[in-house]
Amino acid sequence: MQRLMFVLSGEHPTLPAAEATAAIQAEHRAFKIVEQLDQVLVAETKANPDSLASRLAMSRGICNHLCTPIATEREILEAVGSSDIVDLIPHGKSFAVHVKRVRRSALHIDTLNLSKKLAELVAGEVDFRVDLAHPDVELLGILTDERCVFGITAARVDRSQFTKRRPSLRPAFHPSTLSADFARCMVNLARTPRNGTLLDPFCGVGGILIEGGLIGTKLIGIDIEREMIDGARRNLEANGIKDFQLMVGDARKPPAVEADAIVTDPPYGRQATTKGAKLEDLYKQALPSMAGVLKERGYLCVTSSAELELEYMASEAGFRMIERHEQHVHKSLTRRIYVFRRKKG
Repeated sequence: MQRLMFVLSGEHPTLPAAEATAAIQAEHRAFKIVEQLDQVLVAETKANPDSLASRLAMSRGICNHLCTPIATEREILEAVGSSDIVDLIPHGKSFAVHVKRVRRSALHIDTLNLSKKLAELVAGEVDFRVDLAHPDVELLGILTDERCVFGITAARVDRSQFTKRRPSLRPAFHPSTLSADFARCMVNLARTPRNGTLLDPFCGVGGILIEGGLIGTKLIGIDIEREMIDGARRNLEANGIKDFQLMVGDARKPPAVEADAIVTDPPYGRQATTKGAKLEDLYKQALPSMAGVLKERGYLCVTSSAELELEYMASEAGFRMIERHEQHVHKSLTRRIYVFRRKKG
C-alpha cells in the first residue's frame, strides 16, 4: 500500500477527514489511518490519487507521504534528506518546494527560508532544476500540530468548480439548496459508487443530484412538488447530466426502486416546506421507506436540525449509525449530518 497525505481544507473540524476516508471506501479500496493532524490526514491505501481528487470537495490536494518529523529545521532537513525523495522525482524533471503553515503552528520556523534550504538539499543530491513558477513536481511540507508532514503532490482538487456551480447561478434556484461543495461532501459520505445508483427522495431542485451525476452515478430524484422536479430537470441538463430519473412523489411512500446510496437534505429549515407534516413524523415515516429501497449494507447520508435526534428513529428503521457531524448554519439553525448504514438482513 502507498501512503497518501490528504491536505484538508480546514473549513469544518470533522467533515474533511471523514469525506477523505469515505471517498476511499466509495472507490472500493481499504485504508488504514496512519496520522490525523490539524488539516492533514495520512492513510495507507491502494486508492488512486487522481480518482480521489476528482470526487473530493473538502481537500485541497493529495500527496505521496514521505515523512512527518518534529517541526524543527534540523529535524525536517534530516528527515527529508534521509527519505526516498530523490528516487521519486523523475530524471530531468523540475521541482519546487513549498512549506505552508496551519494556523499558528511552529511559528519559530521561517517557511520561505526552510523551503529554500530544502530545495538546495534536494538539488544537491542530483542535477534537478528548481522551477518555482511551473514545476513538474511539487514537494510540499505542512507545518501542523508542531510537526511537519512532508510529501510529493500527486493530485490537486479543483475547488473552483464548486464556486462555479453555486446554487444562485443555476437555471432553477431555491434558497434552501445546499452549496455545491457541501452537497458533494454528502455524496462522498454516503460512499456513493461510480456507476451505481444514487437516490435523493427530497431532491428539491437537484443540488445533490448534480454532484452525484458529475462523478458518474445514475440518479433517481423524488420530490412532492412538481415545480421542484421541473427545476431539477433544468439544472441537471444545464450541467450536461443525462442519466437520471425524476418523479413527483412522497418520500414516505417511494416507488419500487433500488439504490446503492441515498443522500438527502429533508425540508427541516425555515425556507423549506413539509406540506403540513410535523417534522419528527416526516423523518419517522421516511426513514423506514428509505431503508426499504436501499441495498443491503448501503449507506444513507441525511441532514436534520439539531433539535431532532435521529439515532433511535434510524435504528428502529433498520439502520446503524456510522458517524455524526454538526455544522452551524446561522444563529437559529445548527445542521446535523448523519451517516447511517442499512443493517444486514
